[in-house]
Amino acid sequence: MLRLKAAEQAVQKRLLFERLNLHVYGYLDGSYTQNFNHPANTINELRVFDVNSNQFRPNLAQIVLDRDATAGSVTDRIGFRVKANVGRDSAFVGGTNLSELNQWADFQEFYLQYLIPQGNGIDVKVGQMNTLIGYETIESPYNANYSRSWLFGLGQPFTTRGVRVSYRFNNRVWAALGVINQINGNLLTDATTPWIESSVTLVFSDHVKLTLYGFTGPGIGPNKVSWGNNLFGGGFLSVQATTRMSMVLEAYYATIANGSLVQNGKNERWGGVAGYLLYDFSKEWGMRFRSEIFNDTGGFFSCRGTTAYQPQANVCFGATSTQPAPPVSQTLWEVTATLQYKPVSWLITRLEYRYDKSNHNVFQLGNRATNYQPTLSFEVIYLF
Repeated sequence: MLRLKAAEQAVQKRLLFERLNLHVYGYLDGSYTQNFNHPANTINELRVFDVNSNQFRPNLAQIVLDRDATAGSVTDRIGFRVKANVGRDSAFVGGTNLSELNQWADFQEFYLQYLIPQGNGIDVKVGQMNTLIGYETIESPYNANYSRSWLFGLGQPFTTRGVRVSYRFNNRVWAALGVINQINGNLLTDATTPWIESSVTLVFSDHVKLTLYGFTGPGIGPNKVSWGNNLFGGGFLSVQATTRMSMVLEAYYATIANGSLVQNGKNERWGGVAGYLLYDFSKEWGMRFRSEIFNDTGGFFSCRGTTAYQPQANVCFGATSTQPAPPVSQTLWEVTATLQYKPVSWLITRLEYRYDKSNHNVFQLGNRATNYQPTLSFEVIYLF
């Protein structure tokens, strides 16, 4: 009798969600990373979400409640999303943490949506959203590899807050434009001088797609600078070579006026190139390769974290629990190979080897500095 009643309640709940066009989903993500340098500070230097060395990491438990805006009545055109996280990654996502003292939980996304009935529908979102910038994402299940690239982890924004307008001109061209005043949970400017975020996607065929993105504004970081040479531009090209193999090439260049931490009065310039190769042997097994080069001429984006993982996780040798390492102008290289096994649709496992290299001794070998860092990671993701 109790089982029957529980089943009836479950059916009623499902029907209600379908009637209201509501969706609930998420994932659980955990990992273990072995750093063969055995750093004394137990940190994988210059990493973002895989920062714990030689230990288990409860990365993230994420749950999403959303409603997609669709064409139809006024109520059909109203949508929203709330994305909540719990785990070690929450401190770095750039969401709204539930408290300053406990950054194990945050709201990564929260926005309202309305589909204006003009043309193919003008999609307007107001609130906090994942950025338009970059190929990789915050959410591990949607990335090719477990570890994040330096292009994403060090040089790109994660979340932005403001107003975003998107429009799909046809099946080949769609674009988005955002007016924002907050990046990764940090206020950028006052309300009269917002930043602009944009992207354009061009679909050349069923197998080739190009996404271009841009970012510009009057200031960034703790030391605001006036309007000037503050630009971020790039994109990524996706090619589905065969039914089993795809390739992605991403590149960007960015600059901040007077933003260099190495040379006062000089511009900060950063950017790089990353290439991805994804090959699926079957529905269950696949290999993902990545290689990249990242350049930080002004030391603005690398070596900014502390051993307390605050305010960022990109720690370099010499950092303490309260003080980051001195800024350094450096060029970084890395190669990553990831073996993915997906026995069922709701479970992803990954075994990943990564080798990092810098032209400076920013990594840690035991208690001393070195210019390389090899790691081996194992990740398990449960989707629901």
